[in-house]
Amino acid sequence: MQEQRSIGDAVAREWNNPARALFLFGCTVVLIAIVSAVAFKSPARLRFLSASNDPGAGDLDQRLQVAATLALGDRRGAVIVMDPQTGRIRAVVNPEVAFAQIFPPGSAIKPFTALAGLRSGVIDEDSRTLCREKYSHHAFQTTCSHPRDLPPLTPTEALAYSCNYYFSTVGERLSEEAFTGTLKEFGFGNKTGVNAEHEETGELRRNVWRPQNAIGEGNYFQATPLQMIDAYSALVNGGQLWVPSLAQADNFAASSRATIAVKDSDRELILKGMRGAVRYGSAEKANLYSLPLYVFGKTGTATEINGFRTHGWFVGFASQTDTDPDPQQVKLAVLVFLVRGHGFEAAEVSRSIFNEFARHSSEPAPAETHANDTTAALPSNDSGVAVSHAAQGFPDVVRVHLVRENSTHTIAFEDYVRGVMAAEGSMETEPEALKALAIAVRTYAFKNLGRHKKDGYDFCTSTHCERFRPVDAEASYVSPAVLKAVAATTGEILVDERNEPAESYFSASCGGATANLATLWGGNAPAYLRGVRDEYCTSEAHHTWTDVISQAQLARALQSDPRTNVGEHIANLNILRTDATGRAELIAIEGNRRLTVSGWDFKIIVGRALGWSILKSSRFSITHSGSNFVFHGSGFGHGLGLCQEGAHVMAERGATYRQIIGKYFPSAHVGRLNGGSNFADDLMWNRNSVDYRNLRIPVATANGWQRARAARTTLRSEHFHASYITTTSQRETEALLRLLESSRTSLLARVGAAGINVDLPLLEIYINETTGDFVGRTGQPAWAAAATKGTRIELQPLATLKRRGILETTLRHELVHTLIDAVGRGRAARWLAEGLALNLAGEGALVARYEPRPNLTTAEIEKRLANDNVNQSANDMRVAYAAAYGEVKRLLAREGEANVWRRVARGG
Repeated sequence: MQEQRSIGDAVAREWNNPARALFLFGCTVVLIAIVSAVAFKSPARLRFLSASNDPGAGDLDQRLQVAATLALGDRRGAVIVMDPQTGRIRAVVNPEVAFAQIFPPGSAIKPFTALAGLRSGVIDEDSRTLCREKYSHHAFQTTCSHPRDLPPLTPTEALAYSCNYYFSTVGERLSEEAFTGTLKEFGFGNKTGVNAEHEETGELRRNVWRPQNAIGEGNYFQATPLQMIDAYSALVNGGQLWVPSLAQADNFAASSRATIAVKDSDRELILKGMRGAVRYGSAEKANLYSLPLYVFGKTGTATEINGFRTHGWFVGFASQTDTDPDPQQVKLAVLVFLVRGHGFEAAEVSRSIFNEFARHSSEPAPAETHANDTTAALPSNDSGVAVSHAAQGFPDVVRVHLVRENSTHTIAFEDYVRGVMAAEGSMETEPEALKALAIAVRTYAFKNLGRHKKDGYDFCTSTHCERFRPVDAEASYVSPAVLKAVAATTGEILVDERNEPAESYFSASCGGATANLATLWGGNAPAYLRGVRDEYCTSEAHHTWTDVISQAQLARALQSDPRTNVGEHIANLNILRTDATGRAELIAIEGNRRLTVSGWDFKIIVGRALGWSILKSSRFSITHSGSNFVFHGSGFGHGLGLCQEGAHVMAERGATYRQIIGKYFPSAHVGRLNGGSNFADDLMWNRNSVDYRNLRIPVATANGWQRARAARTTLRSEHFHASYITTTSQRETEALLRLLESSRTSLLARVGAAGINVDLPLLEIYINETTGDFVGRTGQPAWAAAATKGTRIELQPLATLKRRGILETTLRHELVHTLIDAVGRGRAARWLAEGLALNLAGEGALVARYEPRPNLTTAEIEKRLANDNVNQSANDMRVAYAAAYGEVKRLLAREGEANVWRRVARGG
């Protein structure tokens, strides 16, 4: 410590010397320039906005700038990151392209086409059109790229799939006046007024109306990327068209260009289509849906004027809500424009920018396990009497209603636990904290089975139950640590002193003391839910917060609910009673009338109206400042049970998950159900003793949960035996077997050319029904495509592999592995086996860009590949595989393939 102070004092003395200070300042500037040039190769492309007096905003702006610059890389194009609520530009890459060059919008114009069609009555929310795949009008022709077998499309679905046929037919019926009038309202054809040196006006021609104008093709309409993101922001934020500005966050005053009337129903329809584009449509490949944000957006691919090359657009937005956001809840706008690119590629570029925002945003979405309705803690039988599940054991499956998609699915119980953990534990890094959370999640799920029995399912995916995200092979938001925590605690739940399943809750942060169930929501509280002091979360992000709400704003929020509606003016606001944990128990609101409301209900009503980042908990005090009410609070969420931030700190300091559970649930402990049949333990994770060919899959029947034989069947070819679910078509499986047979013949010929005779045994191909089944059966992370052990090849679901475009390469890769094992009798080094498999499967181009520089030695590669996959991220493994591929590629160039096969045979 003394040495550190001496160094600091010396630096201060240097800066206090004017001559020295000038010299050091000059060196600093030069150093920054050098670092920028080295890191980004093109300093002119990089424009940092000055840090504001708000360290959080300034730091995040710079991080977004770096993320945007690195994401665009060496591509020609531009990136703009904007606050859609103010028009403040938070980051920009290549402003000369973003502000001063115009381009046809392609399909990026379709939301405005839809709005013009809705306004003029050409379409409504139920207007359906069957896509004929190809559209032609005079000399113009276009083809749709979405799946061919879709039913007639609604406007929402047409936006999601970016159907050219649908919007071209809208263009046939839409008047030029209606279309052009809508575009002019949103600022197209005029400069935005941005505070930059050069800005292009754009082009909006008249009297040349053709249907293709409605899909953004031709020279009828062209815009700058800045005009595009500004117009989209007005569409999304409810109609406020801003003057964009390169500015710091502190003291920034937004300037409005116009207020546009956008009907709520029209806006919601368009945003739903943009969400569909991210979820299942034209932007699905970018995997933006997996981020811990609500991301929606629109792609566009346009053809150059008088040219044949395309350029790509993506305009996306992020909110930290769990459902379609209100206009004020949209927090970030990102535009990516790629010269000679495609829309889905632009969406892929945006992903790292949104991810950076998610990682560093100071306003995360609320992490609740349920709402304040505690009456549904246990499901009821037909007589209405609450029943205990302790004697039943864990259910095999649960019914989950996906709120956003409005669809209900039957999934394995442990798959549901994994899905909740994917949503609630995505930011956690400590294994013991994740295990504690997994137990809390599993216990809550078990205790609350049938919560939505009257609706025909067990759980919804909103915070009324537990937040949930389906876990599949593309779910990059699910870290291997999350999956490992769920697996490590399989069968374990929270039990009380009588070894009965306990009531289990968790929240993001308790703020220094966990809540008492009785004073928070009423009723009786068990001993383990009466609140404990928490000294661990006091150093974390949400320990303290301050919200300032104007009298007018608060009055409007409270008018939204009859329990708090005291009129248009609030004269006074006081906390009448605070409980022992520091939470507002009863609040008096005085206006045209006087009402009292519980502190939790007050927090929920205000949060629902103004956003969940306002009043993060009910642990607050209230003061007055002029016409404003100032709330000083701590914590995030209801504060009951497990505090996630406190658990993180405890785990960091060496606590086990059982100690964490003991801290937050005193008198309760970790246990197992007595005599219950645990499907996850007995079947899914016991890989050594289960005969999977006779696996009995549980199903829901009118009489409850029952086990039925798995609907599987088999199909044989000369050298392969495939086991698959009967919902997979026999034709698909036959095609798979033909591909395997031809690949086998080709590979054996290559080995034979090296003078090596080898025969492969009959191979069993097991096609898993779900990613959860694959993870449970193989122990591989969810991002793995397949796994081979002995003569069995385990595959992810065929639909998943096809959707990712890797079915053929995956089969060939696994087949190469069986051949390498046969040739080398299991002695080949893993770096050689993996690199050769990647090369022969044709996967080299997919991983080559991850190869580290400088090259790793074969010993280093072997060490990295030898690590347990579950302990590494997908990117770590990509780097290791890329290094192996690079080494084998160089080996093939030096020695030739025949000699490499001989090396394998020697066990080299």
